[in-house]
Amino acid sequence: MSREVFISFFALFIASNISVSAQDVNYIVSDSLVVDSVIRPFNWEVEWGLWCDAQTCVSSDTGLWNIMGEPEIELDTAVMKSRMAILDLSSELDLRWNPVSHRRIALYVSKRKRGLGTMLGRAPAFFPLFEEMLVREGLPLELKYLPIVESALNPEARSPAGARGLWQFMYYTAKSEGLRIDSYIDERKDPRLSTEAACNHLNKLYRMYGDWYLALAAYNAGAGNVNKAIRRSGGKSNYWEVRPFLPKETRNYVPNFLAVVYLMEYHAEYGIIPRNILPGYMEMDSLHVEGPLRFDQIAELTPLTEAELSVLNPMFRKKIIPGPGEKWPLRIPNEFVAVFLKNEGAMMLVNPELTPEIKYEPEPVIYRVKSGDVLGTIAERHGVTVRKIKDWNSLKSSNIRIGQRLIIHGDPTKL
Repeated sequence: MSREVFISFFALFIASNISVSAQDVNYIVSDSLVVDSVIRPFNWEVEWGLWCDAQTCVSSDTGLWNIMGEPEIELDTAVMKSRMAILDLSSELDLRWNPVSHRRIALYVSKRKRGLGTMLGRAPAFFPLFEEMLVREGLPLELKYLPIVESALNPEARSPAGARGLWQFMYYTAKSEGLRIDSYIDERKDPRLSTEAACNHLNKLYRMYGDWYLALAAYNAGAGNVNKAIRRSGGKSNYWEVRPFLPKETRNYVPNFLAVVYLMEYHAEYGIIPRNILPGYMEMDSLHVEGPLRFDQIAELTPLTEAELSVLNPMFRKKIIPGPGEKWPLRIPNEFVAVFLKNEGAMMLVNPELTPEIKYEPEPVIYRVKSGDVLGTIAERHGVTVRKIKDWNSLKSSNIRIGQRLIIHGDPTKL
């Protein structure tokens, strides 16, 4: 891969790494995107404007796929049934045709062809890794498409509720799966580590329900909500029978996933072509590096810039590899490995500074007020004060209502 192609990759990828509320904003990829041949200082809002226009965005969470309304075209049911039957023959998942997924597919062909094309372009950067992990864990290969629904294949994706990374892990789930999150490290953003955790979590959910689609619903809404839906359904164990009792925002999650699976497999038949193709995951190497080491130190002695290092290594939250005494994986392009190894010793001597003590930095979460809640108990539960909650949410009084959403910068260790 040439230096020019490599730089173009980062110009494209960095431009997409911005947090946008998936439920509130819709954009669409612009046909007129022109990529500079060199990295320049980035203004996130300007770059995002280049990446999207004013209709529908390749964004975080499931906003790209949560579209409503009626399809603008009709798709041949017989053809789709035949194609899905072929997919079903070689899959552990039930990929047979159903009317709900048919409607979602028609909607995406009507309104999300460009977004799907961008997903095809991003796939080489992540799918080899996903496939390797899924095969190793004995999971259905089609699960490689789940991060498209979750994050639009963006390691920097973040949801309003606090989920992060390709697989959109919430803080507590990530910690339960062994991912490290502190002021310097967020392993939810590391493609390999988060994929390992996702495989483990999906395995647990499948063992719990014995139905892959109930497992996926639980991945999205939480096991508690799925268990509640099962009880309301009268104890049904089939996803499609339980689906009407799931939370409204979760009912389309599995149909969205099935629509993405189908269209990623049959994209050419619908005129969906890859856009802005990223370099393959296997063109990168992971070196185990001991900190403390800052990205600017690495940039001074290699052809890489801080921006490039940040995009390739999103789990390092402050562009610092912490240490001493710990080794961390640092992803760099294969062609720069020799340069890095040659200069690694010198990097440690470039204005060496120990990283400060690593402390937890609270991340904002969205708390939904339940029956019986008062600000005092909510504050105590999150390890904060009532005054802080009122300040964060511009509340003039302590009155709150059921269903109200509160922003809380709480300490999860207090829960």
